[in-house]
Amino acid sequence: MGSEARISTIENVVDGGFCVGCGACAFSAGTGMNINKYGEYTPDLDALNEKGQEALEKAQFVCPSLNPSYNEDVLATEFLADENSNKSEYIGYYENVYGGYVKEADYRNRGTSGGFGTWVGAALFQKGMIDGVIHVKETKRENPLDPFFKYGISTTLDEIQNGARTKYHVIELSEILNLIREKPGKYLLIGVPCMVKAVRRVQLTDPFVKESIKYTLSLVCGHLKSINWTLSLAWGKGIVPEKATKFKYRTKGEGISARAYVFTAYSDSLEIAEDSAKVIGGKFNQGALMLEACNFCDDVVGETADITVGDAWLPQFEIDAQGTNMLIVRNREINELLQQSIKEDRVNLVDLTEADAKYAQAGGFRQRREGLSFRLGKMDKQNKMRPEKRIKANSHALTELRKTIYTMREGVTTVSRESFVKALENNDYSIYNKRLKIYLKRLRLLEVASSAPRFISKKIATLRLKNNI
Repeated sequence: MGSEARISTIENVVDGGFCVGCGACAFSAGTGMNINKYGEYTPDLDALNEKGQEALEKAQFVCPSLNPSYNEDVLATEFLADENSNKSEYIGYYENVYGGYVKEADYRNRGTSGGFGTWVGAALFQKGMIDGVIHVKETKRENPLDPFFKYGISTTLDEIQNGARTKYHVIELSEILNLIREKPGKYLLIGVPCMVKAVRRVQLTDPFVKESIKYTLSLVCGHLKSINWTLSLAWGKGIVPEKATKFKYRTKGEGISARAYVFTAYSDSLEIAEDSAKVIGGKFNQGALMLEACNFCDDVVGETADITVGDAWLPQFEIDAQGTNMLIVRNREINELLQQSIKEDRVNLVDLTEADAKYAQAGGFRQRREGLSFRLGKMDKQNKMRPEKRIKANSHALTELRKTIYTMREGVTTVSRESFVKALENNDYSIYNKRLKIYLKRLRLLEVASSAPRFISKKIATLRLKNNI
């Protein structure tokens, strides 16, 4: 396959469905971002083209879907290699891997899992190592396709703590990167892997951003969900898009397992909680209303970040309903902070291994390794333009059943995106509900057949741990 089949411009990225809407291109070129009918961010291409060749080249350099010569491996070597003694094919450079939860205050109760997603920023702030945290905050909605959340800066402990809980929602960086020019300081930036990758590229070209963003924290990412996904969950429980005001993706409470994704949707007059798996398209890993670009990502754990925080989906932690985090630490200063906090009994952490980290996110690695290898092979066979990735096309041997499942998962994304737009246009939720229900039922039958051996092995491992075998 020749180089002509590889995307090389921002237009290629947007037209091909490879744009994650990160906003790095808009920041570098001094343009803006738009929200399309699918509830996804895309760059303003007209404004970008008007800026001229120099601006376009800057935009294309920072785009996480372009420039494979600055992939995650290269960026991690540039920013992290000197501080780390270990290198993994799956989790990148790392100094330590931990599993555990925050003991002090109420970080764990307020957080999605073990509380570290918020605690790290708070601890750095309290130590005077940063002036604030750049993280996702709730924003006021005025129109049906307005975002529920945007990046903001927190410069007090209360503000940082109030940023707890994961938001499965598209975010863009250009506004906040422009804002830090007006509020100089040292910040921790929290984002998903592609956002951190984009920030690292911006740091290579912009000394001010490099100086301002002192630390980066990546959340483990399955994929990005559009604004429409949030609307679909609320609509599925009776809150129409124009009435939806606020949303909480993972609700903690008595009787709610750490594995349960119970959302709470709000309007001016309603507050409704429901297990997302009980709403059509709500089971996260089915891929409904996700960004098409996420099918072409090969970074599960934010390999370019100073620290990664995710759920520790491991047998030894499953009996704890409050949730447990997995931490992958790549920054020596953050590792020292964690070690000191263990001694002070502020946090509960145990050492994990690279194998534990891989096991904890096994589904994500299957999707981003064997699944990506299959999808790239399909694109090449059809002579379609696509990004250059670290994973090579057809590098994993797959059964026909697995190939069918990966193809159908792509179909879920396509069908859900188009049918939800039609539902919005016709003000009729049933258009989305009926169309997607049929497709998901077929996919579920195939997934059950494929996952049975893994399910049995996992149950055996859990029983062994419980019985100390």
